[in-house]
Amino acid sequence: MLFGFGKPDVKDMEKKNDVDGLIKALGYEKDVQVRREAAYILGKMGDSSAVDSLLKALEDPDSYVRRQAADALGLIGDPRSVDSLNKALHDPNKYVCQGAADALSKIEEKNTMH
Repeated sequence: MLFGFGKPDVKDMEKKNDVDGLIKALGYEKDVQVRREAAYILGKMGDSSAVDSLLKALEDPDSYVRRQAADALGLIGDPRSVDSLNKALHDPNKYVCQGAADALSKIEEKNTMH
């Protein structure tokens, strides 16, 4: 994934509502902070087009990225996330497990209200 010169500016992407750019930033292997922020912002934006990339981020080597991805999936509330979040309940990092549990709860709540 190439990003011109230097790392992706996720704050600028957030201002521009650049979901596609943030999805690409989520896969930016050179900088864990970029991936962490991209996952967080995608959750705040709540765009379901990010679900597949966030599901992939549940397998990121960085536990904080995995936690942010779980939180984001919970905020988006897409039922496609349930299987992967159930797997994340067994993550070696307890904060990722907690994030997955919280996300599953939010998804269940969103989908039983309708």
